[in-house]
Amino acid sequence: VKGGHILVGVEKDNGVLKPVGLQLAFDMKSVMDSVDKILDGDCQFGYNYVKVSGKNIFVINVQRAEQKILANNVYYCYQNNSIEVRKVEESKGPSTLFISYTECDTPIVDIIEEKIREKLQDKIKISRYTGLKYKDSFKEFMDTIQEHDYVLTVVSDTYLRRQACMYEVGEIIKDHHYKDKLLFVVLSENERKYYGDNIPEKVGPNIYGGAVARLEYIEFWKDKFDKLQKMMSNIGDYEATSEATKDLKVIGQIYRKDMGEFLQFLSDENGKNFQKLFENEFEDIIQWINK
Repeated sequence: VKGGHILVGVEKDNGVLKPVGLQLAFDMKSVMDSVDKILDGDCQFGYNYVKVSGKNIFVINVQRAEQKILANNVYYCYQNNSIEVRKVEESKGPSTLFISYTECDTPIVDIIEEKIREKLQDKIKISRYTGLKYKDSFKEFMDTIQEHDYVLTVVSDTYLRRQACMYEVGEIIKDHHYKDKLLFVVLSENERKYYGDNIPEKVGPNIYGGAVARLEYIEFWKDKFDKLQKMMSNIGDYEATSEATKDLKVIGQIYRKDMGEFLQFLSDENGKNFQKLFENEFEDIIQWINK
């Protein structure tokens, strides 16, 4: 409320603040971007460099505000030459679930979502493709996947061959704790009966058939990479192929890293197939979200 200062280049030694200086790689813009994200509330702040005992430090001045300004959900009270840390307890809202799938598997996703909503009601907030509004950026929406509590991936053969889906996988596994938040349903040919007239040529992915079977998907994406790279080389015009360069980077990330890591994860965890989950009314998923 009364404002205060954030000091960069200072450490606390036996209760006394001591200037240690800034690293050579100090990036002011990155620091200010981080501060803007950490502080929660309508606040104004300025900044400057100050030299103390021959050491350069960076001072951020947070100005007086009408309400408490939180830093990572904590506010700090400076009283009698000491800092009192007070955490703010927040009521836990509904868990958030993002369902990652490819459009042709919508009949399966509808069944899963209906059952989860029936069981958890207002304890869950579910997002998926159909939540996008006109002109929303699809890429920006996918970039928010890491902000969800859980991500449920409906894995089919088609899913593993779609760039948008594999981009999502890449976003998920950027989170080092993704294994704790990733739920998955692996489809099989037994689910063909749910598709109606729009049945894909192949439903179940071949991910439990050993290394050779899994490498077939990596080979699929390597072929796409080589084909696009060759076309760009034949055109030979950087400006004309600038957008394709972005796709090439994504595809390269898919076959070099994301696909192998994702398939290994699925193989190690032995995800239950849709039919088994359906038979126990997705209780495993419900319990995982409720834990």
